[in-house]
Amino acid sequence: MIDQVSANLFKQSGKLESRRSWLAMRNYLEQLDTEQLKSMLKDYG
Repeated sequence: MIDQVSANLFKQSGKLESRRSWLAMRNYLEQLDTEQLKSMLKDYG
């Protein structure tokens, strides 16, 4: 689910980000619980 959320967020931004930014986003998302991730998917998906 983290991959899906992060992919959607980067798609929304409309630009390619560096791998470092991608990893920072993943680290942030890994700290969220499942309900927060589902909510983000609904908002951005």
